[in-house]
Amino acid sequence: MTLHPHAGHDLSDSRTQGKDAAGTGNGLNDLLALASAQMGLPMAAIVAGTDQRPVLVAAHGLAADCGAVLDDTHPFVRHWAQHDPVLVLHDLPPDPPLTIRFQAGIALHDAEGRSIGLLVLCDQTPRAPLDDAAVQTLQRLGRLAAALLQQDAATRQCAIIAQASRHAREAVLVTDRHGHIRWSNPAAQQLFGPLVNGQPFRALIPLRLQPDQDTTRRWLDGHGPEQVSLRIVALDGSLRQLDATRSSWQHGHEHGVTMILHDVTEAAQQRAQLDRLAHFDPLTGLPNRNALLAALERHPDWGLVLIGIDRFKWINDGLGHALGDRVLQAFAERLQARADADLCLARVEGDVFALACADARLNGEGDQADWLTSWLRALEPPIRVRGHQLQLELSTGVALRADVQAGADLLACADLALQRAKAAGGRQLCRYEPQMRTEALARRNLDLELRRAVANDELELHYQPQIDLASGRICGAEALLRWRHPQRGLVPAGEFIELLARSPLSTEIGAWVLQRACQDAARWPVPISISINLFPAQLRDDLVPQVLRALSAYDLPAHRLELEITETTALDHDDSAAAALSALRARGVNLAFDDFGTGYASLALLHRFRIDRVKIDRSFVAGMLDNGEDAAIVRWTVMLSRALGMRVVAEGVERPDQADALRALGCAEAQGYLYAPALDADTLHQRLLAQQEHGHA
Repeated sequence: MTLHPHAGHDLSDSRTQGKDAAGTGNGLNDLLALASAQMGLPMAAIVAGTDQRPVLVAAHGLAADCGAVLDDTHPFVRHWAQHDPVLVLHDLPPDPPLTIRFQAGIALHDAEGRSIGLLVLCDQTPRAPLDDAAVQTLQRLGRLAAALLQQDAATRQCAIIAQASRHAREAVLVTDRHGHIRWSNPAAQQLFGPLVNGQPFRALIPLRLQPDQDTTRRWLDGHGPEQVSLRIVALDGSLRQLDATRSSWQHGHEHGVTMILHDVTEAAQQRAQLDRLAHFDPLTGLPNRNALLAALERHPDWGLVLIGIDRFKWINDGLGHALGDRVLQAFAERLQARADADLCLARVEGDVFALACADARLNGEGDQADWLTSWLRALEPPIRVRGHQLQLELSTGVALRADVQAGADLLACADLALQRAKAAGGRQLCRYEPQMRTEALARRNLDLELRRAVANDELELHYQPQIDLASGRICGAEALLRWRHPQRGLVPAGEFIELLARSPLSTEIGAWVLQRACQDAARWPVPISISINLFPAQLRDDLVPQVLRALSAYDLPAHRLELEITETTALDHDDSAAAALSALRARGVNLAFDDFGTGYASLALLHRFRIDRVKIDRSFVAGMLDNGEDAAIVRWTVMLSRALGMRVVAEGVERPDQADALRALGCAEAQGYLYAPALDADTLHQRLLAQQEHGHA
């Protein structure tokens, strides 16, 4: 009989089917033969019901496929729920596809009382109901069938587990109660060798290699956590790290332990590498920002020093980034040479390094007097890298815990002090003060207000006239940005220009200034020049087309436009900035240096940028009549400019005697309150009309 949900069923009354398609042992077949003989019934079967569908696992006297799934119409399944636990159907009606007329069955249960199947005996002819003795025999046979069915399930489960263990990547070891290995899978034999069986498991785990010997010893004794980390020497001699899990087993009077060992060596190495990347700077090997913050959290009494290399960009731009990296490495080595166990060094970012230690050391208390000063002084000697000798200049920001409010970011406070030191010209040591945080918050609020001001069109241009000292006539004007605040009125430029210069908004606003200034200058009745201060961010590749578009849009001749840059701005930009300005100068645009003499390397920059005019800073003009050095600088600037064919304009002229002195030195132009403050566009327009009509300013 082929038992299948959609197939017909044939019976044979004389043939015993010995198939074992479901992997059933011979014990079930022998039991069915015994049951058939004891009960006097020619056919018998065992159906397992532990899965979702009943399965024929053994048959006697049936032409059947063991392992076949029985559908709900099969007589063994149709009356399944009626077994309580015995069911005898002695006179079934004829069923042409099935010729079973008598069926006696008993439900099979496991030790916990769960239903696991049926033992069924049947015949092709009706029979008398079973007497009590026959029922008792059926019950005894049912208990034997249930035991064999459970044993068969356990055997199959063990075979599956053993097969899975043989193919598992984890090493599996089974020990007896004495701790000797009785079974091992191939993965375990690859770790410990093919002769591992029979060895004491304890001998495979050298205590000297374990990071926590006490925990390992207790684990080997069957105590402590079930899972530990172990280290072993593998068969190939390599040191391996294992995650080990222990579980007990018991069968009858036998017992022991099963160990599952997962080789995590490569994963541990990767974790260690990731941990190093997370906490150490790959270039210098110093701890990084994350490690520094962790150290500060562990030491609530530590202060912080940030050390920045002044103008490090010059090294990268002039000598290349590879040499710049080597300079950072050499500087890190110099830091480490003076390190001790009571401080933490780190590379925070770029050219900024950190030193964290107790406040007492940084504050120079007791025997630590001047410790920080001497420590920093040791960093000053020149560094020689690949044939280049470099004198590094350092800016330092110090934040003591005592100066930082509870809950404040110590690193942010030290950074504020460092930025203050750099803003003061570099080569400075600046200590954090709470006022710096207040000012920083004010700058942040100001930045937010500036963004609103741009969106609300609150910015406008005013123009300060530039005067020809010989004639007194207006010969040019400097465009100056003003902010008309809805509550504060006209905000002084000194309160926002510096912040704006460092803001991403400077590019957008700089382009607007260029457009508006060219538009206003094109309407002036007198063709004077217009000077525009460039923001540092404008010195980029598209400056040239931006300027040319503005000139073209308002038909303003190029020679009437003058672009002003400071020496510091020029120093902070590469050759592309000089090339852009040179291209504009070739088109007729004039170039000027603002605040001349206050920066660095002025002569070199005059040559590099081909300047047309220099502006003497107002600080020198203010002191030229009372201070010999200021007078010398003004005189030297005028003489140098005339020798190089450049024009000179003096800023901040407020008194007639200053104008007279400048005129006597040969300075041709001036601007300042003596002549006029910055005027709005309409007022300057009227002043130029008056000059045109009356022939004077």
